[in-house]
Amino acid sequence: MKVEKSSQDLENEVIYAGLCIHCGSCNAFCPHMDFNKETGEAFVVDECAETVGLCYNSCPRTFFPINKIETGIFGETRKDLAVGVYKNIIQVKSKNKDSILYNLVKAAFEEGIVKHMVLTEPKSKKPPVAYPVVVDDAETAKKYIPDKTMDNAGPLVTGIGKAYLERKKQVGFVGNPCHIRGIAKIYNSDFNTGIRETLSLKIAYACSSGGMTACKYCTDFSGEFSDISYSPWGAPKGEAMLIIRTEVGQKVVDGAVKKKLLEITNDNPDLTEMKKFINKKRKKNFKTLIGDSLIKAKYLELTKEEILDLLKE
Repeated sequence: MKVEKSSQDLENEVIYAGLCIHCGSCNAFCPHMDFNKETGEAFVVDECAETVGLCYNSCPRTFFPINKIETGIFGETRKDLAVGVYKNIIQVKSKNKDSILYNLVKAAFEEGIVKHMVLTEPKSKKPPVAYPVVVDDAETAKKYIPDKTMDNAGPLVTGIGKAYLERKKQVGFVGNPCHIRGIAKIYNSDFNTGIRETLSLKIAYACSSGGMTACKYCTDFSGEFSDISYSPWGAPKGEAMLIIRTEVGQKVVDGAVKKKLLEITNDNPDLTEMKKFINKKRKKNFKTLIGDSLIKAKYLELTKEEILDLLKE
């Protein structure tokens, strides 16, 4: 899957249009892109002559064919519009003083699923900017586990590119849904980036949206393209929902339970509150994406109300 558009198109359609989510997908494997160290926003560093830009094709805000990407990653498409593709959803709590998210990372190391992790190091709160950190063991990872989604607000996907250049394999990643969408797009593209040989685990920190202007255009709040989604939304205080989407994700969770790092408090939790939260956010942001005009045909623009009126028998 490649689109014949360049870095100049990325600037016009995403960066200058206020859609850049500062995820770092465009410059993870492209030498012609970089990010502003103070704001996290992407920018073109030179006069790139590529007509089929890796940066444009990696950005989750240029185009995003959900069904194709789901099929490429999971081998199936979603049956649940709110949550996406998944195998299991459970409710858990930590069995020690460490956080649920850290215990997942620790289990991934101990199960041999990862040998390195791309995590986050917050640099500023206003605007929220974090840099990626590549760690090589579970003990070091503890320092960089995010407490909230805004701790991840920065070009973290560039950390995967850094790990690739350092020839690291079995690299895990913890990030927000926007980061995971960028990774999914790179993973499913026709470019030979090396991401498939590098990345072995994706953990999403479910997002409540907000913090940056471009957040209002997001429609993924659970991390739909991860191996595991960690969501405090809909769970009692001190617990979390784990949305397990792949066999790799299941292996990590099983390892955390077996090693008594996590305890399953409900293996069939009520998803009403979580879905209510997600759907409310999705509906609001879909309206922002659509705007006042739902369909444009040549010179004609039709509003939602006009379309509904036309569809009446």
